[in-house]
Amino acid sequence: MRKSKPIVSILCAAALAVSALSACTSATSGNVQETSAQTESADSGKEGAEEKDEQTKKEEIQEEKGAENAGGSATDGGIGNKQPFTLTSREYVEAMGHGWNLGNSFDGVDTDESEEDKGETEWGNPTVTRELIHAIKEQGFNSIRIPMTMFKRYTEENGKAVVDEDWLARYKEVVDWAVEEGLYVMVNIHHDSWIWLKYWDGDKEAEEYVRFVQLWEQLADYFKDEPEQVCFETINEPDFEGESDEEKQEKLDAINLAAYDVIRASGGNNAERMIVIPTMNTNHEKCDPLLKLIQDLDDTHIIATVHYYGEWVFSANLGITGFDEAIDDDGKTARTAADSAMETVYKTFTQNDIGVVIGEYGVLGYDQGEKCNQPGEELKYYEYVNELARKYGLCLMFWDNGSGIDRVSGKYEWKKSQVGEMLWASMEGRSSYAAELDTLYFGEEAEEDVLVALTLNGNTFTEIEGLTEGEEYSYDESTATVTLSKDYINKMYAESSREGRFGELVFTFSSGADWTEKLVRFKTPEFKEASGTIEGLTIPADYHGADIRRISAFSGEEHTGPQSSWWKYLQNSEAFDVEDDALVLNNSFFNECAEGEIKLVIEFYDGQIKELWLTKDGDKVSVKAK
Repeated sequence: MRKSKPIVSILCAAALAVSALSACTSATSGNVQETSAQTESADSGKEGAEEKDEQTKKEEIQEEKGAENAGGSATDGGIGNKQPFTLTSREYVEAMGHGWNLGNSFDGVDTDESEEDKGETEWGNPTVTRELIHAIKEQGFNSIRIPMTMFKRYTEENGKAVVDEDWLARYKEVVDWAVEEGLYVMVNIHHDSWIWLKYWDGDKEAEEYVRFVQLWEQLADYFKDEPEQVCFETINEPDFEGESDEEKQEKLDAINLAAYDVIRASGGNNAERMIVIPTMNTNHEKCDPLLKLIQDLDDTHIIATVHYYGEWVFSANLGITGFDEAIDDDGKTARTAADSAMETVYKTFTQNDIGVVIGEYGVLGYDQGEKCNQPGEELKYYEYVNELARKYGLCLMFWDNGSGIDRVSGKYEWKKSQVGEMLWASMEGRSSYAAELDTLYFGEEAEEDVLVALTLNGNTFTEIEGLTEGEEYSYDESTATVTLSKDYINKMYAESSREGRFGELVFTFSSGADWTEKLVRFKTPEFKEASGTIEGLTIPADYHGADIRRISAFSGEEHTGPQSSWWKYLQNSEAFDVEDDALVLNNSFFNECAEGEIKLVIEFYDGQIKELWLTKDGDKVSVKAK
């Protein structure tokens, strides 16, 4: 993933962003056959192996590794030093548990070579601390991916790319902190994939190929004595310019094999170290060539990796704000897209005894801003993808570019507490939620009781915190429906003198995360006339409690603006931004919209629709409400 998330990493623009909290556990649920390794485990020094259930095996693996690695890395007496590595690919994935990415730190880089390199702070995150790594372990994560960009961190010396020793030493310091915490660690070459490697022409004498090999020779040697819990990922989100898909795949196979051969021949523990190999673009729809490559290698210490950010129009909020909202005429949703993606990697790799790590997952809206995605629908996505990981025996590693865990304050808490709570709960099992939106909108006092249907996911509803069942609400177990008394709603409504949120209801369940349902008072939003340039137009607004769901733009009868050749809505936080007192239309919108009169159709979550009329005349723009 790049600084935000490169267009190159949005793996399937119209169909799927495989391009960002979650669990990776053994496959102990669902009807899937052979969803975790069916191996026998022998007690050390004893004969007679006993068959153990999957959960017991998982706990033993994690306990053994935690004990072996507590207090030091291989370089100071850990489990390295050429000890045999015992875990197979699928067992390793199982032991990795729930994963987290240290994003936008060691991978951050300014591609302007005239600018001084600021290292791990280049993209705005603070220097990584030991306390942060400890906090990751305390948050329940069992593994960490530490992306590292090599560009600007090496010098050309007599035809060889020589990695800066201080840079490697600092990176290794953080790797070893993670090892000492008992975390599984993925060492990863990151943005070099799109900065320079993508331009490789296929000639193995070319500088890109030679440089890639030289970098891995140094990395493999530098980390060769790390313990089994450290694995190597060959390259992040590979892509290559031009040519056919077949020719691009040939380049990727060559790159992956080059890294593989270097690692295996580098001595120390690397002969058996786990190597993580990506598909093209880390796209789940491009799995078959990687399956063939791995099977041809006949090596049980290889893991396949893809990335999964969900269906793009949902994940990056191009107007599809609901996890179960139909995307096209065939009824496809972000949920069914996730079903298809996880089933694909399971059938391709896991059923063939190859472990799978979803090296990055999350929602792409965080690349634009922390308020891009609808909060409750984002939580549903995390909850369900975790369930699929359990079902199919996959490891998920949450991509955090600094928007997830707060690295600045030093407290290392989740910026959005509900996201952290959902991720934590999803490490163990399923959570419940409202079947519809997490917000109830009221333009006036309620005329009747309000129904909230629940999706229980195997749990039972217990209560609404602070409310009395039988008075403020009732619950129908047969339909899993909460009924909120109109008298209670109206009492709360009357006590609120202004538009906006006037209450929060916390629903609790027998297991999993709590669910918060917001009560919002609204009236018709107002927009004022404005003028400006195509560099950006700020339209003053008083939303009066209403929340924008999506915006579409028309020139005559045709859609206009970015993606309008194939899509009907504008991208939130890209084409436009919603501020507390304004709607901002960005340069990216005006650059791709028609001249003349443009109609904006603004839809709100409460059901209201508002039209604005723009005029674009060269670099001048203006707006008026109708």
